[in-house]
Amino acid sequence: MIIIIDEASAKLASFYYHDEIFKPQWRRAVEMTSAPADCIWIVSNRQQKQIADSLGIASVGEPQCGTRYAVESLAELDIEYLERVRRRYNHIPWDIGETDRCLIRELSLSDLPALYELYDKPGMTDFVEPLYDYETELEYQKAYIESMYGFYEYGMWLVFSKETGKLIGRAGLEHNEMGYMIAPEFQNLGYATEVCRFIVDYARKNTDFEELYCRIDEKNVASVRLAKRLGFVRNGQIGNERNTGGLDRYVLSIR
Repeated sequence: MIIIIDEASAKLASFYYHDEIFKPQWRRAVEMTSAPADCIWIVSNRQQKQIADSLGIASVGEPQCGTRYAVESLAELDIEYLERVRRRYNHIPWDIGETDRCLIRELSLSDLPALYELYDKPGMTDFVEPLYDYETELEYQKAYIESMYGFYEYGMWLVFSKETGKLIGRAGLEHNEMGYMIAPEFQNLGYATEVCRFIVDYARKNTDFEELYCRIDEKNVASVRLAKRLGFVRNGQIGNERNTGGLDRYVLSIR
């Protein structure tokens, strides 16, 4: 990541003395920029923001600069935040975290073929809605990335095997509801438990939710067993759009 910064914004940034990381002369840095997706600009005025927009460079600044990613104070910035902004601006999925055997990250539109392959596996849509046709799903995921990931900074993520790099499941948060699915060949091996424990811990550290809940069909014995293993307790029923029956509601306090 190339961070473009000028003297005015550098004096306000918390990492001012890490000047070996930055291109301090912004005009020269822009002239040298050949890969806008690798750059993020800490702007100090609207002129710089407008130049950054024209070059396709992500920018961060204080509210008066008019940036999409505005911060109350540049002293709040750190490298991790800037990298996440650069990725969001350039439609690069965020890495959410990892467990012993899995990598968890946001969905990218390029993941759709692998997602269809996952959903086509035996039993995968017994208890969850199938995907739409490709064009409809593509538009849905574009909006999902923008509204859920982009606004809330969480959502349903993808789960990859560290060993093979292949997509093996999907899990995450939609507000305070936790959802999960694991490919049949990885079921009954502890993968779902491993990933869901990560998500519970993530919610505890990164959200202000008081509790998480899951909606589980009573016929989905494996998910009921997993929820109980994680500490969820049954708390009544809620409606089910898929059939005339209801779904059991399982709740876990995380505070």
